[in-house]
Amino acid sequence: MGHRLALEKHVRLDSECEPIMMPWMVPFLRFSDDSLKTSFQEQLSLMRKNRLFCDVILQVENTEIPAHRNVLACVSPYLMDLFSAEQNTCNDGNIPSYRLNGYITKEGLNILVEYAYTALLEVPEDMIKDVYLAAFQLRIERVVNECAAHLVSDLSSDTSIETRSLPGINRNKNFVSKVDQFISEHFGELTQTTSFLQLPSIQIEVLHQTKQEMAMVAEDSLCRLVLDWIKREISDHSASIASLSERSHMLFLALDNSLQDVSDLIGEKANSDLVKDYKKLASKNPSSNPKTRRKCVSQPDRPRILLYSRDISDRTYDEVACGDADWNVISSMKLSDHTFISLVTLNGKLCRISIQLRLNNITISTSETTSSNVSSTPSPIPHNDSSISLDAKLELDRAFEFSSIDQPELFCEIATMSESKCGLGVAEHEGQLIVVGGYGRTECLKSVESYCPVTNRWTEKLSLNEARGRVQIAIINDIVFAVGGSNGVNELDTVECLSLIDSLSDGKKKKWKKCANLPFPRSNTGVCALNGKIYCVGGNSTGQNGIRQCDVYDPETNKWTSIAPLNTGRCQAGVAAYNGKLWAAGGSDAWNCLVTVECYDPEEDTWSAVAPLLTARRGCGLAELNGKMYCVGGSDGSQSLKSTEYYDEATQAWVFGPSLITARSIVSVAAINNRLYAIGGFSGKKFLNTIEYFDEEANEWTKFAKLQPIMTSSSSNIDSEEEDKNDIIRNDLNDVINDLKQKATLKISEKDKIREDESESTAIIMPL
Repeated sequence: MGHRLALEKHVRLDSECEPIMMPWMVPFLRFSDDSLKTSFQEQLSLMRKNRLFCDVILQVENTEIPAHRNVLACVSPYLMDLFSAEQNTCNDGNIPSYRLNGYITKEGLNILVEYAYTALLEVPEDMIKDVYLAAFQLRIERVVNECAAHLVSDLSSDTSIETRSLPGINRNKNFVSKVDQFISEHFGELTQTTSFLQLPSIQIEVLHQTKQEMAMVAEDSLCRLVLDWIKREISDHSASIASLSERSHMLFLALDNSLQDVSDLIGEKANSDLVKDYKKLASKNPSSNPKTRRKCVSQPDRPRILLYSRDISDRTYDEVACGDADWNVISSMKLSDHTFISLVTLNGKLCRISIQLRLNNITISTSETTSSNVSSTPSPIPHNDSSISLDAKLELDRAFEFSSIDQPELFCEIATMSESKCGLGVAEHEGQLIVVGGYGRTECLKSVESYCPVTNRWTEKLSLNEARGRVQIAIINDIVFAVGGSNGVNELDTVECLSLIDSLSDGKKKKWKKCANLPFPRSNTGVCALNGKIYCVGGNSTGQNGIRQCDVYDPETNKWTSIAPLNTGRCQAGVAAYNGKLWAAGGSDAWNCLVTVECYDPEEDTWSAVAPLLTARRGCGLAELNGKMYCVGGSDGSQSLKSTEYYDEATQAWVFGPSLITARSIVSVAAINNRLYAIGGFSGKKFLNTIEYFDEEANEWTKFAKLQPIMTSSSSNIDSEEEDKNDIIRNDLNDVINDLKQKATLKISEKDKIREDESESTAIIMPL
């Protein structure tokens, strides 16, 4: 009690006096010794050289470099992580020693250690590459940037190949883009240098049917198609750069718009002497494992214009151009009428590709060559009689005869999504793909967009209220429902919906609305619409992977009801409706990828086992296309998969289908207009913004969308929206035709006459 009174009195006395001067308010001496910083660095450097108080030794090659861990850790995040991970393992009294491997040399490391102690970087000209590589490995960003800037400023035709060949350069996006830009701008003179000519060379011949077709090839598009073929040979068929360099390879444009080896060509066009001779050569000296090669693919019968452009989608140009520096066409040029050369990276290694166009001579009758169509069709291009001969005019008319009487098939590279992502929700609505949320490189997403196959364009939609990755969606009565998912920190039990009708009857602004919550939070679930209701199957919940819980949502009552649980708990399963029932294929039980498949009967409220998959997989897509259930991609626990399989009703078993172009796990699939689309996913190395679709006619997956040319119609029955789509397609085709006309006009000016060998062109490769 007395203590309390004394304390109160003390406080009162203090309150009655003048304000107390706190310690930090008392005047004090402040002195800044600028020379200490310099002397501190000098003394540290001197101590290191005299091995005084050194507590670490760096070993590189046969050299030991003593230093102080605190100093090195302040400069290099790599060494900070290395020292931190092992700080409790070195208590025996000995100085710890670390051997640095990779591309670090003793000279380069000595320079960087000296920089750490003196803040001064002095690098001889011949050591800059060594210091750059060491700094990049040790993550000393300032030194990396300075060395890269110097190397860029010192680029020349003689040094650019050596600089571009630096190990790991593709991981430095800014640096590699500047080097590639220089190479592209000086490619002509660079091709004459010794360093370029010493690169591995792959010889390619591309088979064509007519000289007109050969005259209209653009080197950038052609080189990208060749690069795609080489990538498949190396990635899928165990070929190597060395084996591909041993002989020339002859390719043709197949029905799925990919280049294929002529040894796989079948049919009438394989009967020429050129093709027969090549098949004999290829059989004696195969460059890849023949057992892994795909089945034969035929050529298209109709004329075909192939639009293969980096700028298919303007908003993703930077991402597409720089997205895969390990497989990239750096530059290309035309050497002569039918010869091209390019510099590419093949799995990160520089290589030059020589491409020659070859004419496949197939004997045709003279009467076909002198068909009346040639003389009866007016020329689409104005000619100057003094500069172009009559024969050349007729040749040009014949080349563009299809522009008025036989519209060609128009194929365009499928536009990419706005960003790379996996674990996204996808569903079909009125012939378009609706894509919701997903998980990007660093975060879960709110974005929503739609893809129109007719116009090959993506459109941004109203964003979600809440970021959702590892989410699935379903559409009922023009309303899309986003169910559960993850916000990057926690699983979600929330559900939101959006009307996809362009205008609401009540005039209110469209927005995502909250629906009844799930019984508990979950992500990586399977979501599917069946009989006007939405089913949520399995998934992950907080602390639980591969749950058995299943629920159904009734939009009429806005309520979730639990149904019979799965026989096997599973997350990342493929879920889809098929023949009036709900199918759940594959997935994971928290430890293993599953091969099992089970089917839910809504009338009986029971799950029953059906035929197992051929490959255990999680993160796969499941969807029905024309009466068949397809299971696409996924992961087997060790790698992302390209394989697909479908359920055969007759045998009640799964059958392997054509492989995807790109391996995709955590992929979403949806069927539209006889096409099965695979959207986004994870390739095993990176998140994907690309999509591809399964073409039943060709029985292949392709990344080219077929755009049917539509002629102007005077019918009043066509609504304005459909006419707008027609206009877009018509304009795209007209642009291409005009480009071809200009290209052909220049060609005829250079050569007065082009001999025609066949009535129809098989493929024309042009940029959009």
